[in-house]
Amino acid sequence: MKDIREWFPQAEVTDQPNPPAGFVAIPLQAQQWLQLKEEELTEREKHLIAWLASEEDLTPNPWYQYLIDGKGEAPQVIKKMQLVYCHLSHSTAEGIASWLEMMQTLLPNFRATLQLSGQDYVLILDQEQSLTVADILKDTVSAMEYDFNIRLSIMVGQVWTESKDGKVSSVIRAEWAAFRAWIREGHQGVYRFSQLYLWGIEQADLDLHPIKERLHQLIGSQDQLQDIIVALWDNGAVVTKAAQQLYLHRNSLQYKMDKWEELTGLQLKNLTDLALCYHLVLQDVI
Repeated sequence: MKDIREWFPQAEVTDQPNPPAGFVAIPLQAQQWLQLKEEELTEREKHLIAWLASEEDLTPNPWYQYLIDGKGEAPQVIKKMQLVYCHLSHSTAEGIASWLEMMQTLLPNFRATLQLSGQDYVLILDQEQSLTVADILKDTVSAMEYDFNIRLSIMVGQVWTESKDGKVSSVIRAEWAAFRAWIREGHQGVYRFSQLYLWGIEQADLDLHPIKERLHQLIGSQDQLQDIIVALWDNGAVVTKAAQQLYLHRNSLQYKMDKWEELTGLQLKNLTDLALCYHLVLQDVI
């Protein structure tokens, strides 16, 4: 898409498929269109655009259908899926291509890319073998920005599995909405989802209930996890003290914490992740 925008630098990307009078629209992807002034086009360009419109593939990206629209099946089976949401600014087509290639090398569990707009990309990861993605990206983001002449805002989402009562699309849409609201504030760098969640619960126009409900259900399904979260919160995430409060062996507590991290990506020794989990169980312990 960036290539097309370079051909028509005055064009505008929009989510409206029907252009106003005097404009034509080129279909892109993920519900995006490029609007161009008709008077600025040559006859050859007009014919080419008309042909593109007539040949438009009416079948959306299958990952978009599955993750955003909640339709169909996943193009490939990923039992534990994690999305990395990336907003690129001050970028070129060459820089984006090189960056995407680097990300695939950097993250061995990379499976697919979904482009949501000219500046927004989602990396789809398989977390069957757990990888600390946020730590890897924090260590490398500055070098990538310098090497590829781009500016990055990145949110590492939760690890999700299909639930018995529905697909992952509702929680993915909520993650995406939180990230869009976050980047509108001008933030750059690498962030864990827990940071955006704690910020987002104070934003009146954000609906994070799908995520809250799903994680609350998961907490309830794990043995002693609610008590563990409260004990860790009471003891400043000091595992030894929390274990004493719970009358658990430290290794047993650590095992349960590791199991939760593998399931969701949330690290209970991380105070921000712990704060998210404590917020989820607060209604049950007051």
